[in-house]
Amino acid sequence: MRWGPYFYGGGYMGDVRSGTASAGSSNKWAILLTVLIMTFMATLDSSIVNVALPVMQKALGAGLDQIQWISSVYLLTMCAFLLVFGRLGDLYGKVRYFEIGVVIFSIGSLMCGMSTSLPALVASRAVQGIGGASAMANNMGIITEAFPARERGRALGLLASFVALGMMCGPVLGGFIVSMFPWEGIFLINVPVGILSLVIGHFTLPRSTPECVGQSMDVKGAVLLVPGMLLTFLSVTMMQGNASPAAALALVAGALMLVFFGLHERRVEHPLVNLAIFSDRHFAVNVVCLFISFVAIGVYELMTPFYLQDARGFDPGASGLIFCIIPLVNAVAGPISGAVSDRIGCNLLTVLGLGAFSVGLYLTGTLEMTATLPQILFYLGLASFGTSIFQSPNNSLIMGSVSTEMLGFAGSVSALARYLGMAVGISGSTSILYGQMSVAAGRHVTAFVEGRPDIFLYGYHIVYVVTAALVLVGFALAMGRMIARRRSQR
Repeated sequence: MRWGPYFYGGGYMGDVRSGTASAGSSNKWAILLTVLIMTFMATLDSSIVNVALPVMQKALGAGLDQIQWISSVYLLTMCAFLLVFGRLGDLYGKVRYFEIGVVIFSIGSLMCGMSTSLPALVASRAVQGIGGASAMANNMGIITEAFPARERGRALGLLASFVALGMMCGPVLGGFIVSMFPWEGIFLINVPVGILSLVIGHFTLPRSTPECVGQSMDVKGAVLLVPGMLLTFLSVTMMQGNASPAAALALVAGALMLVFFGLHERRVEHPLVNLAIFSDRHFAVNVVCLFISFVAIGVYELMTPFYLQDARGFDPGASGLIFCIIPLVNAVAGPISGAVSDRIGCNLLTVLGLGAFSVGLYLTGTLEMTATLPQILFYLGLASFGTSIFQSPNNSLIMGSVSTEMLGFAGSVSALARYLGMAVGISGSTSILYGQMSVAAGRHVTAFVEGRPDIFLYGYHIVYVVTAALVLVGFALAMGRMIARRRSQR
């Protein structure tokens, strides 16, 4: 039985055991180009926004507690719809839902660029997230079906390179755009790229028959999962500043829908989520560690631009160049970590990675107004190095802890842990930040106080101490897992 899409780095890997390619394989490199264009656009868009947030905050007259919705809503909608669109792609065609995703994402980008208020921009970002979920849930499946087994690794390696390239280009390009043009430009550049992807895809993408014959969509599960996740997360975010009866009611409603979703999934023949997989302790620990790491990634990707631009006074262009150290280190250390894990195993690298990540986060949280540029780059680079050597081995541990027929679902759980972790990190860090800033200021504060960087730095330090401590929890879990595994092998 196929349980669902295998997401790796936000995409779908399909049936990796198959040595045959689809009928579209004769056009495989054109297919790959089409998928790479959309993948680059979606990755670029996620990283390009972060460096522009301080500029957008001032332009829209929003507080930090409000501006974080621009990032968190995008991630949330990705989380909520990822499993649904992956399943729909299995049932009714991956190419169909990939193209639908490109169209929705492009429309959402145009809406973002035309937004004149924060609520309109947030709603437009939600549209982007829905489109991104549909495209990214099926991109790797298209590649897998187009390439035979002997060439698949090369094709997927190129996809991974474009993900890294998008992350590296985002801060630099975003900093350049908001320095030279209105902030709307960071979204409008997606529109012509999306149109290009659709035009090329019309002539290149295969129209293959779906493989899940005789299976049906778990509509009831989708109806419970999507609004349940949306209500739960949105209500928690709304309660950051001041709790309200409406937010509390939404939280209860969302939680109940998720409970009913879990009960439903135990009974349905073709579920969206196979809950039995979480009975494996090692799998559960690996997923929890992955989630924790992306909570921390969400924190420093949001906090760093505000430290650089608001506290230190770097312009967006310079901030983007500094911020580029994170994906640059990741692009170099990530493949090396994967190669080393093939030689010495995965457990030790995950422990060392989380340890280095925690130290890097703590040091980043100690940055003051007098910190030098080399110091900033070293601390950020150390944090990025830690998560870089952790990610690849941990992904291998997750996929290696399940049976072959469960690979697809295990991959989708990994993708959900990544996106949800980043959303929680963004939301949680802003809540802690402005809460502690309010303590330091002696009044309610939800934005940078001009002329008082000390107030921001007070909250900033607390955020990073909490985040570093959370990663230490992951370090302890990974260490316990490694010790237990070695004892079982004696």
